[in-house]
Amino acid sequence: MNAYSNARLVQGSQLNDSENVRRKVEQDIAFLTDRIASLEAHHRPNQPVIDTYRSMLESRRSVLNWLNHGRMDGDNHSGPVPRSQAG
Repeated sequence: MNAYSNARLVQGSQLNDSENVRRKVEQDIAFLTDRIASLEAHHRPNQPVIDTYRSMLESRRSVLNWLNHGRMDGDNHSGPVPRSQAG
């Protein structure tokens, strides 16, 4: 079982163990950064794969920003929108 499949992490709309999630996201960022650098160093880099990893990296950085600061880039509120207010 990994950090994302642990049902105890979220109760209702509250993230209970954000430190473990933060640590996992930071590990993902480090992995993706290293992987992108490695792929770019190849004689014939696979650009579609690099672009996919960059997209994943941007997403992880956005999640980490939210975990650290309670907001996503460009959001005007300080956390997730309650279901009663969403869409």
